[in-house]
Amino acid sequence: MSKYLLQRIGYMVITLFIIATATFFLMKLLPGSPFNQLASKLSDEQMAILLSRYGLDQPVPIQYFNYIVGLIQGDLGVSFQFNNQDVTKLIMNRLAPSAYLGGQAMIIGTILGIVLGMVAAIRNNTWIDYTSNVVAVIGISIPSFVFAGLLQYYIAVKWDLLPVAFWEGFEYTILPTISLMIFPLAICARFMRTEMMEVLGSDYIELARAKGMTKSTIMLKHAMRNALVPVITVLGPMTVSLMTGTLVIEQIFAIPGLGEQFVRSISVNDYPMIMGTTLLFSVLFIVVILIVDIMYGLIDPRIRITGGKD
Repeated sequence: MSKYLLQRIGYMVITLFIIATATFFLMKLLPGSPFNQLASKLSDEQMAILLSRYGLDQPVPIQYFNYIVGLIQGDLGVSFQFNNQDVTKLIMNRLAPSAYLGGQAMIIGTILGIVLGMVAAIRNNTWIDYTSNVVAVIGISIPSFVFAGLLQYYIAVKWDLLPVAFWEGFEYTILPTISLMIFPLAICARFMRTEMMEVLGSDYIELARAKGMTKSTIMLKHAMRNALVPVITVLGPMTVSLMTGTLVIEQIFAIPGLGEQFVRSISVNDYPMIMGTTLLFSVLFIVVILIVDIMYGLIDPRIRITGGKD
């Protein structure tokens, strides 16, 4: 296990280095500069001083080398637009709302999706099964920001049941959470239904029934456990999709999270903020994939993550 973890950590470091390098040079391909809005107000000498202060007057290879050295030391640089504040501090200040919203949506959506998929498989070809399929198709087909707009109009504006936007308490998280959880709910419901139907028709389930096991024991101990493995597989990509969806949802609901800050950074070419946020999302994605791999072995002991003979 320790050898496996060390190997995966090594791959994680290499992956992050590639992502940091690609992001850096992509930033350099963006049109304009972080100081486009000041170009008309400053003289050439003043602009040269400003570029020199942030090291943007140096050749690109030197800028890249300085960035990688700072990254190794844990320094993501300072923001060009957010009052020259440290990027790490800015990200940490905005991380809590995004993590809370994304985590809440992911947990609720996954649990509801698994339950809905199980019930649909057990009640195959009934109205519950048909409803589950409709929910899955709608959840996968329609983007989260469409749900967000509909929820804002009907629940917040027309019926005045919940706040339209902002971030001032739990009630303000309900609408964005519903908007975000629809996708993981639909994916989990669809996968769980398909896998449960396949598992319930397998030979070992028939054997368990022949041995006189109760229906609840068969469902929870045998069927659900085996059906969860493919569902766990899609949790990593779903998490990433939820993160990217949060960027738009935070803009719609005026939530002071990473998404809103990231969009602002892109609009003004704030290189350090863009690269810092991208690296954070990359780290989260890689860690989630590692956790998913470990969960394989916990859910199904037949799956070995260390390789070789035990």
